Amino acid sequence: MLDQVTINAHSSIKIKDRKALYFDPFRIKDESRDADIIFVTHDHYDHFSPEDIAKIMKDDTVFVAPASTATLIRGKLGIPSERIVVVAPGDTLEVLGIPVEVIASYNPAKPFHPKANGWVGFVVTAGSLRYYICGDMDITPEGKEVKCDVLLVPCGGTYTMDYKEAAEFTAILKPKYVIPMHYGDPVGKMKDGSSFEKEAKKVAPGTEVILKIG
Repeated sequence: MLDQVTINAHSSIKIKDRKALYFDPFRIKDESRDADIIFVTHDHYDHFSPEDIAKIMKDDTVFVAPASTATLIRGKLGIPSERIVVVAPGDTLEVLGIPVEVIASYNPAKPFHPKANGWVGFVVTAGSLRYYICGDMDITPEGKEVKCDVLLVPCGGTYTMDYKEAAEFTAILKPKYVIPMHYGDPVGKMKDGSSFEKEAKKVAPGTEVILKIG
C-alpha cells in the first residue's frame, strides 16, 4: 500500500510519482542522485543533513525550504539562489509542476521548535493524492485546518507529538491513510509505530494506518 512512499529513517521521506520528491533526507544509504525536488522542513541535523543531500541531488535539483534553512543550503552545499525556493508558513505555490502548500510547524508549549523560527511542513499533491508531511510539531491550529489524503505524522514524543497525540491529530484530520514517522532512532522507541497504530484504530477508525519504519 502506498508503494510510492518510502521512509529511509526517522522523517526521511521519498515520494515517487512523475517526480522524485524527497523530504528531510537523512541516513541515505544509496547514492541515487535522482532528486527532482528536495524539501527541508527546518535546520536540525536530523532534518537538514548536507552529507545525505549530496547523495541524492542532481545538477538541477530544486530545493524548497524556510529562510533559515535556505541560508544553510547556500552556505554548506553551495547551491545557487536560483535553485532554492524560500518559503514561509501560509505560502501556496507550484514547484516543477507540483502544487505545494506551506504549513507552520512548531511546538506551542515546548522550546524545541519555536513558531517564531518560521519552520514548516508541506502539503504536496502528487498523482491524485494530497500528502501532508508535518515536520517537527505538536498539534497546532494551523495543522488542524489541513485537508489531506495521506498524513505523515511524527509520533516519537519529546520534540514532537507522542503516539497518543499523533492519533488524536489523525482523528481531527480524518485522512484516508496515515503513516507514522519520527520514531525509533534517533528519537523515540521502535514500538511507537505499533503503539500509534493501535491507538489510531481506536480513535480514527476510518483511516488506514500504514507502517513504513521497522
